[in-house]
Amino acid sequence: MKSLIGLLMLASVNLAIAADLQPFSATFTVKRNGDALGHMQMRLTEGADNAWQFVSRTEGENGLAGFLGVTIEERSELLRDENGFQTRSYGYEQKMVARNRKRAMTRGEDGAIRETDGDDSWDYASTKPVFDRHSVVLGVAQHLAKGPAKGVIFDLPVASKGKVDTWRFLVVGPENVQTGSGPKSAIRVERMRENADRKTVSWHAPDFGYLPVKVEQTEPNGDSLTSVLDSFK
Repeated sequence: MKSLIGLLMLASVNLAIAADLQPFSATFTVKRNGDALGHMQMRLTEGADNAWQFVSRTEGENGLAGFLGVTIEERSELLRDENGFQTRSYGYEQKMVARNRKRAMTRGEDGAIRETDGDDSWDYASTKPVFDRHSVVLGVAQHLAKGPAKGVIFDLPVASKGKVDTWRFLVVGPENVQTGSGPKSAIRVERMRENADRKTVSWHAPDFGYLPVKVEQTEPNGDSLTSVLDSFK
C-alpha cells in the first residue's frame, strides 16, 4: 500500500505547465503497471499581486486505490516575477479509508522556511527562491521554454524535509508521444538521481507550452506509474 500511495503522489508531483502559460485546467489518465487507476485534475489560476495557485488532485477510481477511496491533493501558492515562479506556501493531503496524511511548507519574505510532515517539523532558511516538490516542474518548464539543446543538464532548488535539495535534470531530446488527443511532438527530460533504480521521465510538448503530456515513474521494485494528458483548456 505504501508503494501504491507513493506512486499516486508522484503522478501529481511530476506534472505541470510552462512558466509562460496562462491560467489553465487539464486532465490526465493515471495507470499503474498498465492498469487504469484513476484520473488527475490540474489547474493554475492567477490572483492579486502576482500570486498564483497551482493545484493537483488525483483520485483512485479502479483497483485497490478505488476500493480504499484514495485521493491526493496538493496546493502550491506561488509568486511570479521576471525570473519565473517560486514557492510561498505548499500543502499536501492524502486521504483513504482509515488513514489521512498531511504535509505543509511556508517560506517568509525573510527566507525563513517552516515545514511539517505529520508529527515531524523543520525550521531553516534559504536566501534564494525555492520550489516545493509539487511545483518544481514549473522550473523544468521554465528551462525548456528557453530552448535548451539536447544533452543540457540543469539544477533546481527544492525545499524538502529540512533542507534545500538540488534536483538535477537532463534534456534527452525530441520524441513523439501518443496521448489521449493523438500523437504529440515532445521533449524528453529525465531526472538524474543517485539511486539509479528509481527513474522519472517526462515528455513536454511545445504545442502545450511545454506542459508534460506524459510522465513515467519506475520504482526500485519494478512498479511503474504512467500519467498521460487527456484534455487541456
